[in-house]
Amino acid sequence: MLFRVLALTTVLLAGTTTAAAEASTRTLTVDGAVTTPASYTTAQLKALGETTYPQVTGVDLTKVVTAAAPVLPPGKNTALRVTVTVTGAAHRSVTFALAELDPAFGNHPAVLTTGRDVDLVVPGDRDRSRRVDDVRSVRVAVSNAGLAERAVRITTAHRSVTLPPSLLTLLPSRTVTATFSSGTGQQTHTETGPSLRLVLLVAGVLPRPDTTVVAVGDDGYGAAVTLAEESTGGRPLLLSTVEDGVALALPRLVPLGDVKGGRYVSGVTALDVR
Repeated sequence: MLFRVLALTTVLLAGTTTAAAEASTRTLTVDGAVTTPASYTTAQLKALGETTYPQVTGVDLTKVVTAAAPVLPPGKNTALRVTVTVTGAAHRSVTFALAELDPAFGNHPAVLTTGRDVDLVVPGDRDRSRRVDDVRSVRVAVSNAGLAERAVRITTAHRSVTLPPSLLTLLPSRTVTATFSSGTGQQTHTETGPSLRLVLLVAGVLPRPDTTVVAVGDDGYGAAVTLAEESTGGRPLLLSTVEDGVALALPRLVPLGDVKGGRYVSGVTALDVR
């Protein structure tokens, strides 16, 4: 009997040791539209520097992406066009707009834990729907979406629809107060308009939480958001048609809660949906 117990204990310990060894050598790859693709073991990932948030400690996803150096097109604030897709061992994927996570813009961090497995956790979310267990890859993409001659053009991988700005004013709307910093100082505006999700529905696009939208203004300036920022992150996304009581000729993207106004795209002519 004692021999059997000892044998079973040996097998269990061997299994634990093997699992720990596999975890320590497992790698996370970072690729896509980057200058420096990379692979990280848990120890290498941890060496990038950890941050502690309520209930979780780990490496900010922004650090991993920044280290890979996304390939950016010329133009103003083109880093706001970057999206990041995180995929786990079970092939579950979640996509973020990098600017949502950036402390200078959305300030809504996503964290890669560095325990036995590398898991993705979003501590500020109101549920766990953007959690990814056993992360294996981080893929970076940069949108090259351009402005449209006729607003507002909504383009998906399969079709393109144009909704005139006058139609947007007829949709159910909400009014919010937006405060953010800019190059000229702190700004506060009252914005009124339909939700971005509703606009996509009217255009015949079925909105999903991981739907990525790049809004492009009449000057070619663009910024990315994902619908999960509202549904899971709890931050409204609007296309404002009235600002401070004045009707806008072209709508303005309003990612409520951003620290800086970089993603408040004015004069929106195009929405590129992926």
